[in-house]
Amino acid sequence: MVRILRSPASGVGDLHRRMERMLEQLMQTADRATAPLGWVPRADIYETAESIQIALEIPGVDRGDVEILVQGAYLKVSGLRPEPEASGCMRWHQMEIAYGPFERVVALPQEIDPERITATYRDGFLRITIPRGAATRSVPIDSP
Repeated sequence: MVRILRSPASGVGDLHRRMERMLEQLMQTADRATAPLGWVPRADIYETAESIQIALEIPGVDRGDVEILVQGAYLKVSGLRPEPEASGCMRWHQMEIAYGPFERVVALPQEIDPERITATYRDGFLRITIPRGAATRSVPIDSP
């Protein structure tokens, strides 16, 4: 949140600052109430004449901790990025990387072939190829 510094002011300025603080507290409370558990990885989704391509950015996630499930018209990718292990006494100065469980759900068109879906995981990117072609199945992740 951007803070604007103002010169020492009169009663109106003080009222304005108090209102800003109240609004900030309200927004922080709302953020905590609506924040999902875990994190949502970024994704690129595009289609070609032959397939739908999905690339998820999940660096630091072990291949064995990722599950891909096709269920009806949806593809769900879920997993876990473990928090770094603390070594002795530690004090964080900045923490921007999200850790913990994640989930990404993508709606699929009707004309896909779930039996021929493939996935590879390399350099922190999970790439899923969904050939055009409805059943439920778990998708294994192959090494490149």
